[in-house]
Amino acid sequence: MFEIVDEEGSRAWLSQQDRQTRVWFVARMALRSFPAAIGDAPFDERNTLRLLHHLLIATVGSVDLQAAKKSAKLAFGAVGYKGSAQQIHNDQLFFASPSPNQEKVLYGDQQPPKGTLRTATGENVIGNAIAWAVEIRELQPKVDFGGGYWEMAWLAGDRHASKLATADVASPREWPPLWGSGQRPANISNDYSNLDEFFESDPSVWGFWQRWFKAIHDGEPLPWELSRLVALTLSDQDWQSGAAHVAREIEKVEALISVRQSLSDLAKDRATSTAGNRLGIGGNNPPLEIELPLAVQKSYTIIWAAVDEIEQQAEAENPDKSKVLAALERLNEAFGTCIVWAGRKADLAVDTTIKWSIPATGGYFFLNPSKFQTLIEAVKNWVAILP
Repeated sequence: MFEIVDEEGSRAWLSQQDRQTRVWFVARMALRSFPAAIGDAPFDERNTLRLLHHLLIATVGSVDLQAAKKSAKLAFGAVGYKGSAQQIHNDQLFFASPSPNQEKVLYGDQQPPKGTLRTATGENVIGNAIAWAVEIRELQPKVDFGGGYWEMAWLAGDRHASKLATADVASPREWPPLWGSGQRPANISNDYSNLDEFFESDPSVWGFWQRWFKAIHDGEPLPWELSRLVALTLSDQDWQSGAAHVAREIEKVEALISVRQSLSDLAKDRATSTAGNRLGIGGNNPPLEIELPLAVQKSYTIIWAAVDEIEQQAEAENPDKSKVLAALERLNEAFGTCIVWAGRKADLAVDTTIKWSIPATGGYFFLNPSKFQTLIEAVKNWVAILP
């Protein structure tokens, strides 16, 4: 096992890795360092949101470099995107620099007031994480920066820095708990207490970030597609509009993710149920087909047509709220018709652990009504916050 005992060893290991692995390594170090960067109460919300945004992009870069790079224009304040032609030219030179100014990377032309951050050490590694994620630092094989090793040694001690770096390089691109199986060092407990206090100061604004950070901290990251969509979907104006606005926009993304997940679950089963015409477990000794009334068969057709419409809108860049509402209404009505009929025909009930389907007559629906109900609830939540 490759053991890292100092910053030189960290640089040596990183020099042998591809860019995505480097991004992953420094992102983990940045996440560990983040609590030290937010300062003490009263907290500076704007700067903290910016650092969280950068951490989000860096972690996304560990699984999708292109998504991180597409998010780059949202990460640097107003640098190069609202300025003059000369300013844009100057910023392009800055981005091309192998060693950009750390504060410029983090804050663009919107530098935080002096004293609003407790220490620059946590900021430093976060700045390097975002710089690597969006490809504006150290593109050559030689690595000058130790990937956050020095910062971690300064914050948590040499022993912890060595242990964490060695554990990380043993499983590249994986996301186990940030501090391994052991506990965090006692000397950074105040940093985490400050972070908890900050998140809990307004759960409606910081609830997502608290869940996001805790999930990564505990080794169970939230779905990467969620982080990826937050990074790609929110505009520069959204991030500039403050933490409360960002929270509302993220709520929309989470609602959309729930709809897409429900649709995905249905699509998998739908493909399986229509793959063949054999009934029963493994196609052997199939039960007799349930003969459905015409109205129920029609409702079954309406259900899948509504599902298709919802799926189309869920993939659209600008979903049409009126179409989603109309599809939801049709789905609800048809679903109700089928449920009522199924209740009246309880004598036809079968063991719900048997996962056969009856494509021609809607048997799949009657064995899996909860999945349609889950979709309906997800769509209700989504459409309620669509503009």
